[in-house]
Amino acid sequence: MAAKLGNPVVSSAMQEELVRLGSAISEKKGTVLFRRGDAVHGLYLVRSGRVSLSLSEEAPALPTRIAGAGSVVGLPGTVAGTAYSLMAEVIEDAELVFVARAEVIECLQRNQALCFEVMDLLSAEISGARAALKQGTGGGRLQRT
Repeated sequence: MAAKLGNPVVSSAMQEELVRLGSAISEKKGTVLFRRGDAVHGLYLVRSGRVSLSLSEEAPALPTRIAGAGSVVGLPGTVAGTAYSLMAEVIEDAELVFVARAEVIECLQRNQALCFEVMDLLSAEISGARAALKQGTGGGRLQRT
């Protein structure tokens, strides 16, 4: 069974700004918000309920992150403008706020504090991914084949 890792909660200032910029939506359990490789449209703030983040339905042995109230999903792809790198599926009926990529980028350009918060979140995600790789590869050393 896959490990269940939590997704960080963003500051109340970030939540307030995302609510101001976005559109409130309700999604039922089983709804897929996006799949790995989908074109990025924006991010989701979880107001209530839970969203599972994983590589795909076919990779159950890999760790799954669970995003609850106050968490944001879709942030890396939204900031980078690349495809989503994970799949996000609602696992408990959820109240969400969707914020389009253009709105997110404009917000970060004008709000230094939120921009630094996003950098901290992305940095933590990179550190976590590296730690997971190190743990899964015998200390992080590349092995020759």
